[in-house]
Amino acid sequence: MHFQFLIEDMSGGILIRQVMAKLAAAYPEVTCDYKTFHGIGGFQKKWSPGTAKTQKLLNDLPIFLRGYDKSLHVPGYEAALIIVLDNDRNDPKEFREKLEKLAKAQMLSIDYVFCVAVEEMEAWLLGDREAVLAAYPNAKTSVLNEYEQDSICGTWEKLVGAIYAGGLTKFKKENKTYQDIGKKKCEWAEKIGEHMDIHRNISPSFQAFVAAVETRFPA
Repeated sequence: MHFQFLIEDMSGGILIRQVMAKLAAAYPEVTCDYKTFHGIGGFQKKWSPGTAKTQKLLNDLPIFLRGYDKSLHVPGYEAALIIVLDNDRNDPKEFREKLEKLAKAQMLSIDYVFCVAVEEMEAWLLGDREAVLAAYPNAKTSVLNEYEQDSICGTWEKLVGAIYAGGLTKFKKENKTYQDIGKKKCEWAEKIGEHMDIHRNISPSFQAFVAAVETRFPA
């Protein structure tokens, strides 16, 4: 069984690799490939097969859906395309409907599923409090206690408030660019993901991702 992942950004790619290493540990026949993008981008009003790639997931999604539909559709070859992205501040139900509409327009023949982190991938990190505290022993439990799992609340900022010395205000002073923030997000994914217990995680959207993968494992 082969899993092809399309992932919104590098930090998400780091976390998904760690999660899959744990999930697939008992399945040596499972293989994985990971394509990460430089952000989510947006749905395009006009798209054609000749549209140039932008390295933004939603912008390029039709291109990659069609491409993998061709390359993975091989007789006797089991494969699934897993698209992992954040809904950000979009309504989760409406956002998923838009994704499914886009996919159906490509008339795909392969197995695929959208796995949406609600609100952001950092919600999956916050879903395992023990892992957060193992990676960052000085994390503020008062801030962790305030977080409502998978709520639309500025999730990555909540994580910053809990684990960054000086809190969000100091973080923003010291990390002013998108690249700075991206590096920190990669660090959080690496450190917290290392300690994450897959089935202890209380994030509903994370467990939906786990279920989507596990139901496709070899019997």
